[in-house]
Amino acid sequence: MTAQLERIAISSETMSRLRSTAAQSSRDENELMEEAIVAYLDRQDMEIAAVEHGMLSASAEGLISHEAMTAWLESWGTSEEQQAPKPDTAR
Repeated sequence: MTAQLERIAISSETMSRLRSTAAQSSRDENELMEEAIVAYLDRQDMEIAAVEHGMLSASAEGLISHEAMTAWLESWGTSEEQQAPKPDTAR
């Protein structure tokens, strides 16, 4: 991988934490920044994929209305507990 020099603004508090972590772990500050950015982007990719999956699922299967979900949840622990609701609302 080729490194590319970029300039980013980091608060003095965050930079202080970065320097402290780098010193304590005997690692390079740039290496830690790269690792943190990659980890953040990986999490964002997973979240975006989950939202996209949910949107596709809602489009294909429909949604469960608030009323149906509330009725189901309120039945929990009662003698008349309901089955989980099925989609009843088109997206």
